[in-house]
Amino acid sequence: MEENDGGAAPEETTLSGTPNAASGGDQGAFSQPAVMVGPKSSLPKIMGILMMIYGVIVGLLSALGLATTGDTIAMYEDLDIEVNSIYMWVQGIVAVGVNFAIAYAGNQVRNYQRSGVMLGLYAIGVMLAVQLIGTVMFADAMAEMAGDSAMGAVAGSVGAFFQVFCAAICGLLVALPILASAESLE
Repeated sequence: MEENDGGAAPEETTLSGTPNAASGGDQGAFSQPAVMVGPKSSLPKIMGILMMIYGVIVGLLSALGLATTGDTIAMYEDLDIEVNSIYMWVQGIVAVGVNFAIAYAGNQVRNYQRSGVMLGLYAIGVMLAVQLIGTVMFADAMAEMAGDSAMGAVAGSVGAFFQVFCAAICGLLVALPILASAESLE
């Protein structure tokens, strides 16, 4: 069986034209192709808002705790428990400062700034250092009260483990915008 083209013009088997030709305009020898950028991730905005809420609420509670530090020290002294009152004041001041720094860092993360993540991680590191010092100091106090140094060592190691564990979880949550969507941050 023969094919009949029905009198139509024969088809060309070659292509004509210039491949990848630019559409009008002066495209110089050093022109770059257009780069399409997708929308920014919403994760930094969400985590920034959560950091701000946490920082403000816990910062206000820390300020309330700082206001009652003198009464707490007096209560311990009435119960004949020796505490380092200077450390308790320092811990209260650091807690207020760190939590408001986390709120500020949350505002920076919400605005897609990488420096907000770093500030949040630094604040968590400062709080961890202060808490570890307190864990060691209060473990010694617990050992004196119990009359057993092994009890103080166990309490100190358990306390230190939980402090490091909680700081690691908080650090992971704060670093999540960089880990998940670093290209969205400036």
